[in-house]
Amino acid sequence: MKQTLHSKTPPRNRLAKVLPEQWRQVLLQQGAPRRKYTAVCSVTLGDGRTIDEMIVEEGWIIALDRNGLGGTFEQRIDFDPRAITDLQVKQVI
Repeated sequence: MKQTLHSKTPPRNRLAKVLPEQWRQVLLQQGAPRRKYTAVCSVTLGDGRTIDEMIVEEGWIIALDRNGLGGTFEQRIDFDPRAITDLQVKQVI
């Protein structure tokens, strides 16, 4: 199955994962623009874990905290984005 890319430019983290479409729609409903945005979100996963600062850029999950966000970087996203059960937008830039 081919993943559709949500942005024309590649994510800054080469290990980034695509945010599922249903959660992109939630971001839009909570005030994120359709393009060129960065959002800080709090998410709950199906296994009960909570991630307080998930960073989403243009439809890509690029980081799980704000550490080391300058320039291009690598940070492993250690969960399947389809496991997200709840998403709250904290900040949109």
